[in-house]
Amino acid sequence: MAGTSSESALPLLAGKVAMVTGAGQGIGLGIAWELAWAGARVVVAELNVEAGQGAALALTSAGLDVTFVETDVADPASSARAVQTAHERYGALDILVNNAGITTFKDMFEVTPSDWDKLMNLDLRGLFFASQAAARVMKEAGGGVIIHISSNHALATLPHSEIYAAAKGGVNALTRAMALSLGPHGIRVLSLSPGFTDTPHYRRWLAERGEAETERAVNALHPAGRINTPQEIGQLAAFLASDNARALTGVDITADAGLSARLYTADGF
Repeated sequence: MAGTSSESALPLLAGKVAMVTGAGQGIGLGIAWELAWAGARVVVAELNVEAGQGAALALTSAGLDVTFVETDVADPASSARAVQTAHERYGALDILVNNAGITTFKDMFEVTPSDWDKLMNLDLRGLFFASQAAARVMKEAGGGVIIHISSNHALATLPHSEIYAAAKGGVNALTRAMALSLGPHGIRVLSLSPGFTDTPHYRRWLAERGEAETERAVNALHPAGRINTPQEIGQLAAFLASDNARALTGVDITADAGLSARLYTADGF
């Protein structure tokens, strides 16, 4: 049944409290902006203090209700403190977006145990324990939404991407298992897998390769002739976190601007 006009006029996430890890820049910052614009009160959980404070200042200057909490997702105790801070400040935690992570592309013969442990501790282990801490609060409240930012590398990848692809594949598997475990408590769990996205990291990657030529080549891979913006990923996250997406749990949403729809022949077409 359709809502009344007054109900439909409410922001998508009005009254909700959200925490976004790694929200100091890039996709995480885009998500924080869009959740806040959608009406949520947002905790920016970021390890880089300068970036986190800058993000929070930018959002609060726009009239949005945002709090910065220094958070090292590789340390489960730090994530638990961030969750506690969110709950103490706002009285709830309805949405967790696990965005914090690192990317490592390295010849597999050169990968060290330290490389493996550093990436897995943040991208997979840290994500799980941040979710565990948030789910405890959500369970007591009777529900919530957890969104893991994964990657299209979980589905199809490239040479020298072994540990990153393994971590993101693990994220998608965690999503399915956690949705089953937490569903009885009213908690939905989803993964959102972006492809190329116009972030500072992407711009640095372009600069290393000849920006204009590489950018044209990357854009040409995508049916729309362009890649994602952080804001677009944020808008999708806001929808997934909302009651409009109640039918979705335990699934991955691949947001790669159509990149994975394309097949290639030997001559590149």
